[in-house]
Amino acid sequence: MEFDARLTNLGVKANQTANALWDLTAAKYQDVAEAGGTHHIYFTVRDAANKPLSNVACVVDWVGRESGDAPTKAVTDANGQANVPIYANLDIHLLNGPYFAFVEDQTKSDVVTGMGLPEKHHVNFLLTFARQASGTPTSSPTTLEQAVLVEAKKRTWMPINDQAALYKFAQANNLGYPQTDEYEFTCNNAGYLGQVFNLGIVYVKKGDWGNVKWVKKPS
Repeated sequence: MEFDARLTNLGVKANQTANALWDLTAAKYQDVAEAGGTHHIYFTVRDAANKPLSNVACVVDWVGRESGDAPTKAVTDANGQANVPIYANLDIHLLNGPYFAFVEDQTKSDVVTGMGLPEKHHVNFLLTFARQASGTPTSSPTTLEQAVLVEAKKRTWMPINDQAALYKFAQANNLGYPQTDEYEFTCNNAGYLGQVFNLGIVYVKKGDWGNVKWVKKPS
């Protein structure tokens, strides 16, 4: 996934949903100069072959929405694009942007949270989603990285265990917050600990605690 580092500084997060139908593949940011006065969340939606998908509902919801209100929806055009204007403030100290966005159904889509207008300045958020290919064949892992990915996919990804050593490593490397607890797995007869975070999967060989590493999450 391509994730603009400026989003992390604003408290914007990419939250992956296990077994999602819609995967977030890119999240970009346009500052005041780049936005040129616009203030939108822009969606680009593609299929598994990277072709644009039309007539797909893109949803922008917000924290504190009253029960009588409804989330804002926009349907993609022939180019697989849609956009929704945003107006609420994002305090750059509190990192409290209220908007979150997804495709069609929050339970079937990765979700981007924490968006808003930094100190009421007009900026844009550019999100790209791709439909997950169905029936993707699986095979036994042959490398350590593949073993890490296979084991990570078996877990339910959710925030937990924020005092762990792997968590501290993830924060030092700007990988976001944990989405699983620590778990054990083996590769080539060696034991490892792993843990899934928003932007990567952290792992370490048992007994080699000073050599923590990470890999990108599957797209």
